[in-house]
Amino acid sequence: MKYTFRTFWTKYRPWISPWQLLQAAIATLIIWLASLLPPRIASNTGSLLIRRIGPLLHWHRRGMANLLHVYPEMSLKDRRNIMRGVWDNIGRTIGEYGCIRKVGPSVTVSGLENVPPEGTPVIFVTAHMANWEALAWFSRLCGRQLLDVYRKPNNVYLNKLLEIRSKGLPVTMVEKNNKSGLYLLRKLREGGAINLFVDQKGTRGDYLLPFLGKNALTIRAPALLAAKTGALIIPGRMIRENNHNLHIKIYPPLRKSNEMDDLEGADIMHEINNIISSWVEETPEQWLWIHRRWKNAEIKS
Repeated sequence: MKYTFRTFWTKYRPWISPWQLLQAAIATLIIWLASLLPPRIASNTGSLLIRRIGPLLHWHRRGMANLLHVYPEMSLKDRRNIMRGVWDNIGRTIGEYGCIRKVGPSVTVSGLENVPPEGTPVIFVTAHMANWEALAWFSRLCGRQLLDVYRKPNNVYLNKLLEIRSKGLPVTMVEKNNKSGLYLLRKLREGGAINLFVDQKGTRGDYLLPFLGKNALTIRAPALLAAKTGALIIPGRMIRENNHNLHIKIYPPLRKSNEMDDLEGADIMHEINNIISSWVEETPEQWLWIHRRWKNAEIKS
């Protein structure tokens, strides 16, 4: 193997990146402090801090650009109000994450009649709304062992922190990588249940479909996995009520999709995009607008 500066940096960066270490140290401190507080105080404190810090970050400009892209007729004042709510929700989510084991048992759920019994393969599709981290408690609420697929952070220290924090939660975390697809396929064929966040941008080769009325790369994983396993696709979301109350709402399954071709897969993902779009339009301040959802649309941020 030919070693260049790039390969050296990629291999040894976990040990020599002070900026990543500082980020992880700050995150660890915040989570530790939050863990000492009652959930409501931790939530309020996170909101107070992030509502002031968030607008100073480059993610704020990205969120404002996304809102302008989706709602070109919306006034600057209304976009700022939504982003103020976005930072409030993010702050509360960070504060609650520090005491997630205290928050989890208070999460409520509706629509459990839509969840099939153990042994039926299920793909739950969801979005980064309200406190999406508390969705880990859905596994205990629905009585099924759930695999939660996540993307590893670029910061390896933060990833290690997440691994440590996820221990003891009623869900099995599965890192998204080259091998995870085959693993999920096997688990679904065994009658398992998985949870996929489908509101972030896809990659080259995925579907280009409308999301909130604007074309965006959309992952095809739920449709492909359902076609290969006969799994049910069930939408579900987290809702924040009165700042502190977290509620999971489960919707009826979408149509079954055995032996689905690419066109049918696009139709199902289009339907899922429409469902999530309706959630965002209902409570725009509870969605993660700071993600590059329409990166292919060349939004400047």
